[in-house]
Amino acid sequence: MKDFERLMKQALAEKVRDVEPSENMLANIRAEANERRKETGFMKMNMKKMVAAVAAICALSVTCYAAGQLGSVTSSSTPNIETFAELEKAEKKLGFDAKFVETFANGMTFQRGGTGETQGQDEDGNPMGEKYKTMTVSYADEQGNKVNLLIDGGSPYADAGVEMTEGYSSDTYLFLPNEDALTEEYKAMQDAGEIYISYGTEDVQWNEMENYSWEDDGVYYALVASDCGFGEEAMAAMAAEIMAE
Repeated sequence: MKDFERLMKQALAEKVRDVEPSENMLANIRAEANERRKETGFMKMNMKKMVAAVAAICALSVTCYAAGQLGSVTSSSTPNIETFAELEKAEKKLGFDAKFVETFANGMTFQRGGTGETQGQDEDGNPMGEKYKTMTVSYADEQGNKVNLLIDGGSPYADAGVEMTEGYSSDTYLFLPNEDALTEEYKAMQDAGEIYISYGTEDVQWNEMENYSWEDDGVYYALVASDCGFGEEAMAAMAAEIMAE
């Protein structure tokens, strides 16, 4: 738990170093991160998986800071879907038409899924706007690569007037044992906005978070991959396979 809290706080601080989030906003993100930790069995992860999970939490959560009066977005999800047939049944109960595939052409295959809700909050922690149903679909291949498909029936960000960025993005995280491991090269990369640096791992670890997001008929999709090295073309191809359904 201490490793999780330390890594999450440090990585989050790096990710938002150019903005001034309120304490309540930070508390909301901590709560969401802790909830995801409980849902995914975080404490059973080794350090490499812990680093990837922390990077994912920060990458997915930090966009709320640009949201004007929107203080944060809270999400809850239950990993309650074990088969693809159950996933298709669950989709009918969400109230919106979600698109997904069982297997991608690159070999990524359905592993499990979950359903939940998401809603915006103002900076005082009060519910803001509509509450939306969500779905999470996890995939993996024989090499151990994993990707998550996040599907939202609406967007608190869009409701708050936040401009949504569609398409591909990638963030690189560097985790170091301590500040003594911070070289001039690493510092220059950090100052240039090329990497996000945090501390607390036993050795030097790199993590690349790739994201491909888009909107279709009021439904919001995001493919999120950690250390898969897909690149924009491959992730765009996966998105196209989903939309072809």
